[in-house]
Amino acid sequence: MKHAIKDAGKPGDLGLGALLRESIPDPPLPARFRESVWRRIRVAEAETPPSTAWLDRWVERLLLPRFAIAGLAMLLAAGVLAGGIAGADDAKSHARERYLASVAPGALR
Repeated sequence: MKHAIKDAGKPGDLGLGALLRESIPDPPLPARFRESVWRRIRVAEAETPPSTAWLDRWVERLLLPRFAIAGLAMLLAAGVLAGGIAGADDAKSHARERYLASVAPGALR
């Protein structure tokens, strides 16, 4: 059999190539195969609860590159803003401590 498959590529073996193509089994489909496939598709679509359909659409849109990049930019901006606010509060408390230490050096002890 290996020899026949190797020889199938030669130009003079057209009959052998046709014989090999015919020898590939083509099992018959079960009765009403298409009908059962479409029924399963309809059942699967009907099982999707409408309450989560909006969530699925939102997640699909969020995963688009332009929205993903915009989301990352918003998270970065929120982080910078939060860090700036925290840093300003920290700087203000350090300034108060330095002022108090310069006015009344023994008050912090």
